[in-house]
Amino acid sequence: MSPIQNFEQHSRLLVEPDLPIQTRLHMAMEVRDSLEIAHTAEYLNFLKCYFPASSIILLQITKPQFVDNPEHKLRNIVVEILNRLPHSEVLRPFVQDLLKVAMQVLTTDNEENGLICIRIIFDLLRNFRPTLENEVQPFLDFVCKIYQNFRLTVSHFFDNTSAVVEDVKPMEISTSDQGLLSTGHIENGQLNPSTRSFKIVTESPLVVMFLFQLYSRLVQTNIPHLLPLMVAAISVPGPDKVPPHLKTNFIELKGAQVKTVSFLTYLLKSFAEYIRPHEESICKSIVNLLVTCSDSVAIRKELLVALKHVLGTDFKRGLFPLIDTLLEERVLVGTGRACYETLRPLAYSLLAEIVHHVRSDLSLSQLSRIIYLFSSNMHDASLTLSIHTTCARLMLNLVEPIFEKGVDHSTMDKARILLGRILDAFVGKFSTFKRTIPQSEELVLN
Repeated sequence: MSPIQNFEQHSRLLVEPDLPIQTRLHMAMEVRDSLEIAHTAEYLNFLKCYFPASSIILLQITKPQFVDNPEHKLRNIVVEILNRLPHSEVLRPFVQDLLKVAMQVLTTDNEENGLICIRIIFDLLRNFRPTLENEVQPFLDFVCKIYQNFRLTVSHFFDNTSAVVEDVKPMEISTSDQGLLSTGHIENGQLNPSTRSFKIVTESPLVVMFLFQLYSRLVQTNIPHLLPLMVAAISVPGPDKVPPHLKTNFIELKGAQVKTVSFLTYLLKSFAEYIRPHEESICKSIVNLLVTCSDSVAIRKELLVALKHVLGTDFKRGLFPLIDTLLEERVLVGTGRACYETLRPLAYSLLAEIVHHVRSDLSLSQLSRIIYLFSSNMHDASLTLSIHTTCARLMLNLVEPIFEKGVDHSTMDKARILLGRILDAFVGKFSTFKRTIPQSEELVLN
């Protein structure tokens, strides 16, 4: 396309009321393809002409669309243009209005445009802080709203029945939102509302985390309301069986819950007083997510990192009653090959830490499972030496608790067998060293 010669004339024509949608779409594409002008001295002139035109298109000429049609494409291109504007000082006079336009689109439009608007909002708040503090609360209100709707969203996708209302104080839901939440399953060509989107939920915690770091006063007013909504959201189990056509939605659901867990564990040290009433619920949700989430390395790793953060605080006590579930390898690392090969070192180092804390309270049957698991790992050549060392150290720390379990003839026999298995594991490891150490020395010398 040839570059636009006259911004003022072109932008005026772009918002003509009677202009056909295809012509307006074509003209918007011309603007998008001319965006390199924003990196020149003409940027201010470009903004003066096209920012008002973009606002008029998004707020007056067109309406949010929930099917893939030319009007949606037009809105999408205009939002994309706004997202690609360089954040220099030239943009500063337009920032307040740009943020309001992005918030309006985010709260009323479809998922695709909403995701772009989240990026616009995040970039503006990051690059033009702290002058936008008064514009932050509407975004936080929207985040509260999507979390308050979370159970309804899950119900919409997976069973399309009325969901159980959260046992937290609900936010007011408008009639239009209720309509969006009850319109049935998405068919081909249809677009999700941003208020009913796991992808939007996934992106929101990072922005909220940034805002809390930047504007600490917002924590006191928003955390008491937002936190229970997030805790309730991560506890929603989702379906027991996922039909093939809903697999993508299920992965998005778990991804949104895991991002929310990461945000909650970020709050553990700085805002412990707010988290403490939810300690047990959060720990149960983390373990349930390990049980139910898909075999995605990224998602499961983020969960394990969240688990690591919990173990670094007093909130680790909430994990202790869940040790039986965590002792299952498929829960810790999943069943996929990539997860198995990538996540075992992190998973077993975390499990070793949990076992170390509760070793005195474990039963002999639990100790037996732990010895089997860690002795197997100690002999696994695919794991690193540091993991072998962790396994060996843990089993040594179990010797005293096992000895103390032998209070009568029956338990003494069981404890003796367990101690013999630990000894056997160490003898076997020394036998391995006998073969591998000379080989390693030979490689070093050569």
